[in-house]
Formats: sequence, structure tokens, C-alpha cells
Amino acid sequence: MFSRLRDISFDWKGFAFAAKFLIILGLIGVGGYYGLSAMGMPADIQAPTFIPKPAPIVATAISTTTPKRIINSLTIQDAIPAEGKLIAADLVEMKIFIYENGTLVKEFPIQSKGRTGSAWETPSGMYAVQTKEINHFSSIGHVYMPWSMQFYGNYFIHGWTTYPDGTPVSASFSGGCIKLLSEDAEQIFNFAEIGTRVFVYDVKTDSTLDTLSVNHATLPPINAHAYLVADVDTGDVYAEKNANVVRPIASVTKLMTALVANETISFDRKVSVTEGSLINPPNPEQTDRKVFVAEDLVYPLLMQSSNGVADSLASYYGKNNFINWMNTTAKAFGMHSTTFADASGISAGNLSTADDLFRLATYLSNKKSFVFNVTHMDKKTIMSDDGVAYIIENVNAPVEQEPYVGGKVGHTLAAKDTMVSLVAFNAGDEKRRVAVIVLGSDNQQTDTMALTAWITQTSAPTLQKTAPACLGCTDEPDYRKIEI
Repeated sequence: MFSRLRDISFDWKGFAFAAKFLIILGLIGVGGYYGLSAMGMPADIQAPTFIPKPAPIVATAISTTTPKRIINSLTIQDAIPAEGKLIAADLVEMKIFIYENGTLVKEFPIQSKGRTGSAWETPSGMYAVQTKEINHFSSIGHVYMPWSMQFYGNYFIHGWTTYPDGTPVSASFSGGCIKLLSEDAEQIFNFAEIGTRVFVYDVKTDSTLDTLSVNHATLPPINAHAYLVADVDTGDVYAEKNANVVRPIASVTKLMTALVANETISFDRKVSVTEGSLINPPNPEQTDRKVFVAEDLVYPLLMQSSNGVADSLASYYGKNNFINWMNTTAKAFGMHSTTFADASGISAGNLSTADDLFRLATYLSNKKSFVFNVTHMDKKTIMSDDGVAYIIENVNAPVEQEPYVGGKVGHTLAAKDTMVSLVAFNAGDEKRRVAVIVLGSDNQQTDTMALTAWITQTSAPTLQKTAPACLGCTDEPDYRKIEI
């Protein structure tokens, strides 16, 4: 559920050894491959009778660069270029289309995508083909992925996965990629070039929820320099102050760190961290390094807000590459006032606005809800490679309290107290999800709880009081909307 990273530095000695080893394997007819992720398909899909046979080739290095990512507003029709090629994957209709010079060339059925609401959910956006391999081997699922095209981090378009002996992988096996029948994937593979644009479309459905009526309720005293209370389903802003003022955000940064690591770090990678970074408060004198699967490091990253873990995850690819990923992802969400300078939030150069952080909270709640789920846990035990157990305790107060779904706190001298929270409550017969964001507070918990109590206790669905003779007569308040 939490992806793993690879070091971007190049090991020439290792490369020479690997090349000799692959030549030997080629002579005896065994393919050796190195990869990132393995994907699957729905249980009602029947496995194909055609079983692709692994071909012993030299594996292409997985790309550690990311094209500019665009997720807002675009539809497939918007994305079709007048010139050049496009691969468009429609995750709603479960079809993939290839276009050239504005004309549809062919369409194919998508057999599976990442499970909605999971850490493996396929990320929507505009990407490009980064690598191509005839038969990529996944070190996560230990399966072959024929006709693989990497388009972003852990995510590929590929054919039906098989085990090394040629047995098709179970239909229930899923890891987030876009899986096709192998013969269809081969056609797209032959169509695509490195750099061919890939647009992954997943519709944002218009909310049918009523606007809440809270505009006559008096706000409680709030200490924070900036705050925002807004509906993640409708974009309605119910309360705000300085919501577009840029401020340092401290460890709220780690929400983006967790997201980028999830989408780019291979599931089976091992990451070493200092033992002192696994406790709260951290102990810099405990410098012994412990090795964990990166999946487990999401817990100290988010629950204990470990700066050491954040730095270790960012360093695995190279910090500059990781920070670049964080910044391009922010721009893809429309977070145009946001800048990340590090993965931990220590730097005063980690800047954002309440509006921008609302866009991040909305994406996480809709596409990567596991991030908020982790922040809601009280305790979690993780195990290092040498068998030592570590109990991770949550510092994101309040923990395991209704109506909190999850959230992340932060504090530095420059930022003061910060917090991004997601709350869920009933307003009438409707379940509502609202983001509560405070920046520059003297006490993020007090401010967050006050705003949460205000929205949950005073809100109700707007009652439409229209009559045929007065079509414009309603009591619906006119709230500012954040486009999401």
C-alpha cells in the first residue's frame, strides 16, 4: 500500500556485473528483469488462452523522471492533439484509445485498473511514455508484464501478467496499472514511442449534495492567521480567513510526501532509517540504521511526523528529483501558490495557502484515502528486517475521535501550528465530508476542534422553498466555490 523508491545514482560496477550476468542468462534462455509494479484485473474477467512467453532481453531502466502532470478540467476530447500521438485511457468506460494527428486510430477494452479507494488506485492525469519493455519483470509480484509502457512512477500500461512458468496471474491480482489483453497491449506498444503522451481520465462526478446552510451561524473565536472550512464534494467554502495568503506549512508537507512516495516508490524496495527517527521525540544520538520495506515507513512518516523518515524516502531517488515530483504534482492539482523545498516541512520555504491545501485534501480523500486512514490510527507496530518491532504512536491529535477521518499537524517557528483535517458527519440524511485547515495558529487542535464543532453543530442541508410562481425564491446561500 505504500510504494517504494529507487536510487537514481548509477552504479557502474553493478552495471558491468549485471550485463555479464544477463549475457549468461541469455545464453541459457532465462530472462532476468528488474521492475517496479504488478497489476491485475477484475474477478469476472476470464484469463486469456494465449500465454505470452518471456523473452530474454536486457531490461530497460525504469525512468525516474516525471512529465508535467495535469489532472484538472481536461476530458479526453480536450486532450486530443491536432498533431502527434496520444494514448487515452478512460477509467470510467474502461477503454483505451489511440489517436494520431487528431484522428482516432483504434480502441481497446481495459481489463483492469487499480482498486478505487486503495493505495493502488490508478492516478489520473496527463503523462508521457517513459520506458518501453517487451516483457517487464515485476520484482513486487514476481510476474512478467508483457508489452509494458511506464507512464508514471509505479504505473504502467501492459498486457496480461504471467508467472515465470507462463501461468496467467489470478484475475483478482491488482496493483494499480492499466492492464490489457496482451495482443491489445502489443498493438499499443508498437504504436507508442518514448515521449508519446498518455492521458488517464477518471471523471469527477458533479455532486448532487445540497449546499449546507451555515451562513447565519456565528463563528467561534479562532486564533489562526488563516483558516478554511470547505466541502470536499461541492467545493463550497463555509468559513475562511486569509485563505489565499501564502504561509509556511511545516509538517503538513508530509501529506504530499506520502502521496508522491506512494505513487513513485516500488512496493518491494528496502529503505534504511536511523533508529532515532522512529521514536517521538526523535533521538539524534541513536544513529544505528534499520532497514524496512518502504510500505511500513508510511506509519512513522504520517503518524509520528518523522523528519528522518521523510528525508530517507526522498533520498532514495535523490532529494532533488523527489522534491521536483512534489512540486509538479502540486501544480497538477492547481496548487499554484504552493512550493516545496524539502520532504519534511522543516524548511520555511515549504509554502502554501489554505485554498491550495484544500485541493490536496480533496485529492487524497477521493483518490488516496489510505493516507488519511493512516493518520487516524492510534498505534501501529512495524518490523525491521532484523526482526525488531517498533511501536508507532500517533501525534496527530485528535486521534480516533468522531467526526475526524484523519489529518496532519505541523509546527515550526516560522509556520507556528498548522493542521489539515478531514471530517465526516451527517447533515440531515446526507453524509458530508468537509476539510478544516488552519495555518499560523497558536494551537492547531483548539482551532480545528472549534471550527469542526461549528460546522457539525450548525449546518443543515439547504431547504428549497421554491413554488411555481416564484422560481427564484430559495434560501440557498451564495458561498464562494473552489473549483476541484
